[in-house]
Amino acid sequence: MFPKETKQNTSIGTFSILAISPDSTLMGVATASGSTNVGDRVPHAEPAIGVIATQAYTNIAYGIKGLQLLREGLSPEQALAKLLMEDLEKNMRQVAMMDFKRKKAVFTGSGVPEYWAEIVGEYYIVIGNLLSTKDVVNSMAKEFEVSKGSLASRLLKALQAGSRSGGDKRGERSAALIVVSGEKVEIEIKVGMHEQPIEELFRLLKSKSVQC
Repeated sequence: MFPKETKQNTSIGTFSILAISPDSTLMGVATASGSTNVGDRVPHAEPAIGVIATQAYTNIAYGIKGLQLLREGLSPEQALAKLLMEDLEKNMRQVAMMDFKRKKAVFTGSGVPEYWAEIVGEYYIVIGNLLSTKDVVNSMAKEFEVSKGSLASRLLKALQAGSRSGGDKRGERSAALIVVSGEKVEIEIKVGMHEQPIEELFRLLKSKSVQC
């Protein structure tokens, strides 16, 4: 049975980006929210499989079961459709999935708090809810498209652009970044509560001296 969301795993007011490197060797998901501990609920990733962001009235089953379905060979579109069919509260969800084959799927229910928005590009998906303005996701997409450097840094630059465009209506309190390759989790950083969580992610990423 598909589990219902609870107040403890809800992440209202969240913006996220899922992306793959041009050579398809790395995938990542980065997220920021006005809720605390967003990294424990929204971003999900598995080496050689894909990445998922599940937010709004968050149900982490979309991440856990979603990766399982991708592992079993379903496409993101098939996996998401199956999960939505099992969820009686699907209109409260905002979910994005992407695999190493660059296949993508996204869903935003009618009960997701405004402003919400979603953008699907060649190498990425951007989603957000309870935003100050829909320009938040537009800014994230544009920044990811023009930025240079590692996938991890580009994901964080996109989050930063979203925050500077208004971000969560309440401001951001937590953020997280996960990057996986075909073999392992390359980066996993979570900032559970901070006055400037995205900047703290940048600092922590720099301290790791990684190239992903």
